[in-house]
Amino acid sequence: MRDDPNIFTDPPDRLGAADFYFGTFVVGIGGMEGIEVARAFAEAADRLLTAAAQQRESWEAAYPILYCYRHALELHLKALLPSPKHGHRLADLAEAIKPALQRYPPKQVAWLLERIAEFDRLDPKSTVFRYPDGHQTSYKPGAEPDPEMWVDFRKLQRTANRVFQGLERVRLHQHSTE
Repeated sequence: MRDDPNIFTDPPDRLGAADFYFGTFVVGIGGMEGIEVARAFAEAADRLLTAAAQQRESWEAAYPILYCYRHALELHLKALLPSPKHGHRLADLAEAIKPALQRYPPKQVAWLLERIAEFDRLDPKSTVFRYPDGHQTSYKPGAEPDPEMWVDFRKLQRTANRVFQGLERVRLHQHSTE
């Protein structure tokens, strides 16, 4: 019997528990809620970072790790908006969620907005970590990107998780008051 060459197929007959280690259902492509996708990208970033650290090769996974964290941030922000069609710019998304942040202490809000701004300054259009020439398509006119920057992955992971937890709290509060 020859294997089906198609990657995306109907579910196999007699699907067993072990099959789920190497596959999953993709329901209607887009069947997950935005917050679920945000959480999945954050989890993927954490797992990539852990695997890279174990292999002592974090530089090879740097762009996928950074992209996953940045995309998780974008999706967490969009999950707070009634209409998620706000593009990819983190600064625009941060501006749009400010009304939802009014009930929180100003110092916490300032810290959160500064973390979002850090990602926005580095990757305003969500292209830097996706393409080899991402900086050429992403930086703001008149402002050359820094030629070299350092990111401590442990600090990135801790900070990203604090940001995501904070945004999750904001989201839960929004849903509890509806």
